Amino acid sequence: MAEKRDYYEVLGVERQAGEEEIKKAYRQLARQYHPDVTKEDPKVAEERFKEISEAYEVLMDKPKRELYDKYGHAGVNSQFQGGGFNWNDFTHQGDVRDIFGDAGFGSGNIFDMFFGGGRSRGPHQGQSLRYDLDVTLEEAAEGIKKELTLPLTVKCDACGGTGSKSRKEETCQQCGGKGQVQRVERRGYSQFISVGACPKCGGSGKDIKDPCPECDGGWTRKRQKISLDIPKGVDTGMRLRVSGAGEPSPDGGPPGDLFVVINVKDHKIFQREGADLYATQEISFPEAALGATIEVPTLDGKKVEMTVAAGTQPGEMQRLKGLGMPRMEGYGKGDLYIRLKLVVPKKLTAEQKELLRKFEGGDGSKKKLFGRSK
Repeated sequence: MAEKRDYYEVLGVERQAGEEEIKKAYRQLARQYHPDVTKEDPKVAEERFKEISEAYEVLMDKPKRELYDKYGHAGVNSQFQGGGFNWNDFTHQGDVRDIFGDAGFGSGNIFDMFFGGGRSRGPHQGQSLRYDLDVTLEEAAEGIKKELTLPLTVKCDACGGTGSKSRKEETCQQCGGKGQVQRVERRGYSQFISVGACPKCGGSGKDIKDPCPECDGGWTRKRQKISLDIPKGVDTGMRLRVSGAGEPSPDGGPPGDLFVVINVKDHKIFQREGADLYATQEISFPEAALGATIEVPTLDGKKVEMTVAAGTQPGEMQRLKGLGMPRMEGYGKGDLYIRLKLVVPKKLTAEQKELLRKFEGGDGSKKKLFGRSK
């Protein structure tokens, strides 16, 4: 499989490009690769059109763009329903309509070709669900299996989903089983036609003589447990897809999906920026002035030794390579950065004060200590 190209390269824009510049680039490329006007092979044109549309979808969506800028393609794959872009993920059909109109340039209809013309065929997929999951920074670093409990709407076991205690279903006579009725209203010389749910069956198309006491029309709420593997390196805002774990279809289609949105909780010691971690370590004046070997904490609960060079200044930062978070791209880890904070003692003994005076003034007779009068 060919390696995916950089989205900015696909659209031919700089990384700092604004929405208007991205939209302009997409319009030009979309017109160039429309199947009715391009000179390329139709299959090649379709793939190219899909490629530029995927890039447009990501770069015009602020959260997706931020994930892409941080983690590349691996960061945004989880944002798509199938773990990779398809036309169901494209949310800018209105922009395509602005470019081509409903009928495209000629006989081809861009919506029929790529979006199915907006028509509904066959059983519908069940409703997809969202679940917001909090994880600790340690769990995000190590990866973990979580058990989630979801309230789902499922078919009633007592009536088999019929809604009838005796499991007998009759077709609604008012709507003929369609679940909808048509109303015609005349106003002067005009005629208005509206379609709505059947008032007798509520849109089910069935006439239930003995309603099931255990459910509501054949459906009931049930708590269901699923196991989810949280991969190493996840970050706040990332979305994990569990195929088929959403609501069941009301008309026999496939179930919906479950999208788990990750929130990594704040840590009491470490702050995170992408794959890098930051922490603050206190040091004394002698350690900063003379140098020392100190122990600093790491995310796995252990401590590592770090050398503080003589003459280290307050606020300096040292890098410990490879002690950060796992990278979502699948290779290596980020780094751990330690900010050094100088701690000044609030109380000193007489001997300590005298030594500091000698250090500052040489003979202890100076009027100022570190810039302040005694």
